[in-house]
Amino acid sequence: MTIVVVGGGAIGLLIAGQLAHARQRVAVLARPHTVTLLQEQHLLIEHKQDAELIYIPQAADDPAALRPDYRRPDIAIVCVKGYDTEHLIPTLTTLNPEQILTIQNGLGHEETLAAAFGAERVLSGIITSSAQLDGDAHVTITRAGGIGIASVAPNAPPSNDPHGPAGSRFWAHVLHDAGFTVRQYDDYRAMKWSKALLNMLANAIPTILDMAVADVYADPRLLNLERDAFNEAVAVMRRLNLQPVNLPAYPTAVLAFALQQLSPGIVNPLLKRMVTGGRGGKLPSLHADLQRGRKRSEGQYIYGAFAAAAQQAGTTAPINATLWHILNTIATGETAWDTFRKKPDRLLEAVRQARTNPNPSKPHTEATLS
Repeated sequence: MTIVVVGGGAIGLLIAGQLAHARQRVAVLARPHTVTLLQEQHLLIEHKQDAELIYIPQAADDPAALRPDYRRPDIAIVCVKGYDTEHLIPTLTTLNPEQILTIQNGLGHEETLAAAFGAERVLSGIITSSAQLDGDAHVTITRAGGIGIASVAPNAPPSNDPHGPAGSRFWAHVLHDAGFTVRQYDDYRAMKWSKALLNMLANAIPTILDMAVADVYADPRLLNLERDAFNEAVAVMRRLNLQPVNLPAYPTAVLAFALQQLSPGIVNPLLKRMVTGGRGGKLPSLHADLQRGRKRSEGQYIYGAFAAAAQQAGTTAPINATLWHILNTIATGETAWDTFRKKPDRLLEAVRQARTNPNPSKPHTEATLS
């Protein structure tokens, strides 16, 4: 059995490292710099007081550079940024894996891959562990979580079918044997949309304002805005007959109920503790991308996707649409970051206007959804 992990970021290396440590035959497809590091040294994975040095047997920046026995692998595990999914299709076509498991943030990636390769070859996944790169080939797990997995095809073959590809149950066992907490789901959309709800928290608002998460959550107005954006997204889910589900280490369904049913005086301190606890100085993912000068943002597949889904369902999501519009125009340079940097009142006013007129003239809510 061969596994190719596509993506050399913290999550990709974490998954590849733990699979390799469990003696799976693993290769990594990544950028040349990462490939060189993996060829020259062992991967270090650190969590609290534990550390493991792990040898990655194969690393390359192109499928053609892999050893022949790693081509057409049993599975490719996709761990790249959401905006790179379309560009990845030629690479996956060349690699030609038996199955593709996407463990990416945001919505729409399963549909993109299924359109290119067929839904029966695509598996959906989420990871709730947080990890960061702390140097060359050094991954630190900042918060332990787990992996969720589900089939994309509505009538996927059972995992013990000798004539079909391995099912989500089989790969759940492989990942479990590699040390991950794994949960299987019947509905991949409920799983992925629930993960997108988590990705919303402490992400766009501190990024737009260029403020620390703790400072944002110390402002009751911004905390209320965070809660309102979350509840708006949950309402879109329910409009599409999707219900939030609990995820490994994160009771997302319970959180959704609490944020909608309990008073701010009760739920806001709980939300603040959940989001800021144990975070340290780690920047939100959208914030880190913007600081690196990246012109594209995964916010498209979170806030933009919720706003697009609302439109498709015949309703609106003005808070999510506004957050994505501002975030995107800052990333592309259309809006100067200083326009909103440490200016909560300006952001709150923009959202207020959008809620008054939920069909702005320039909504930027494109996303690929089914």
